Amino acid sequence: MKKLKARPIIDRRALFLLGLLVVFVLSLSGCINRYNLEPWGREPVIKVLVAENLQSVNIEANGSHTLSTPNGSTPVLGNGASWLISNTAGQLSVSLNSKEHLTNPKLPIKIAPDRNTILKLNGQPYRGWLAITAGTSSGFNVINLLPLEQYLCGVVPREIGTGSKDILHAVEAQAICARSYAISRFGGHHRQGFDVYADTRDQVYSGMSRETEWCTKAVNNTRGMVVLSGNKLLDARYSSTCGGYTANSEDAWSSAIPYLRSVRDAPFLCRPYCAKSPHFNWKKAIPKKDFYSKIQRMIPSGARIKSWSLDINPKSHRVVKMYVISNKGKHTIKGSTLRSVFELKSQYYKIKQSGNKMVFEGHGWGHGVGMCQYGAMEMARRGRSAVAILRHYYRNAWVGKLYD
Repeated sequence: MKKLKARPIIDRRALFLLGLLVVFVLSLSGCINRYNLEPWGREPVIKVLVAENLQSVNIEANGSHTLSTPNGSTPVLGNGASWLISNTAGQLSVSLNSKEHLTNPKLPIKIAPDRNTILKLNGQPYRGWLAITAGTSSGFNVINLLPLEQYLCGVVPREIGTGSKDILHAVEAQAICARSYAISRFGGHHRQGFDVYADTRDQVYSGMSRETEWCTKAVNNTRGMVVLSGNKLLDARYSSTCGGYTANSEDAWSSAIPYLRSVRDAPFLCRPYCAKSPHFNWKKAIPKKDFYSKIQRMIPSGARIKSWSLDINPKSHRVVKMYVISNKGKHTIKGSTLRSVFELKSQYYKIKQSGNKMVFEGHGWGHGVGMCQYGAMEMARRGRSAVAILRHYYRNAWVGKLYD
């Protein structure tokens, strides 16, 4: 039976339960938790779509590496090289150090560095391999294949900032969330040959260019750790600022997820943890005519607006729906649609009329579901551990170790 390492960050409940398993089920193969989830023998590799539908790309290597296609491979030894891959009139060409190397090769084209070599994609450094694959139109895509922990070193600073000693536990919580989210998305785009996007469609990632000391430390401190609910890997959603209350999952999306419930993000009788966020309070005013014009476009053509009202979740304070009464009946607009159309920071707001303007008075930034990053940072400053932070934001959550 493979045991979790006894590090302070690991949920003590998980360790206790694992100890029971050691006693009673020694005959079983290794598991990471009370539900016999299989651990991985080693760190997985993730495939990240870092560029889409390009017509040309420059890839530099500062040391030995190999370029390969389905028809063969070219090892390049020494101090490095520069590859130019371009698509002209539907025909692919590959040049090495400004000299033509391949004409119309088959995809994928893979560039694999040796252990001490770093690849640069259009000047930006990336760990791991780079692969050129077919795009969805006439261009091609670039996929970065690398160990999951190295990927996280590029994600965590983009999602929570550079980090520092006083908020290290919050950055550790972010690393655990990001790892859990990434693993939950493995194979999500297998037909296109990648797992996750490198932007807000999944998690923001820009290779090595934004890595920082404290974020890398947080990734290393939590290596292999994931957050779970019951016997399942948790869909670890997070956003910048909840505004004092996190949102239910159905406030932002369609389905209700048991561990993504609204919580009051504050100690008893105290100000919210995220109160210091610059996005805690916000206002946005727009002309009254623009307000009604945009609503008009979201209801049936020819309907004349008589009145409107907001359906607000009393627990999370989020706008779930807007009801519009017109000469053609009652119409419903989703809260997430309103946020997008009016370009609002969050769904946590009220609307007031002031003269010829409509004023949105709101709180928070982002969908508000799951971990509040500004709240987590304040909890860390007050001495709360990464596990405590995660258990605050995700109902019945606990932390286990998936690989060493």
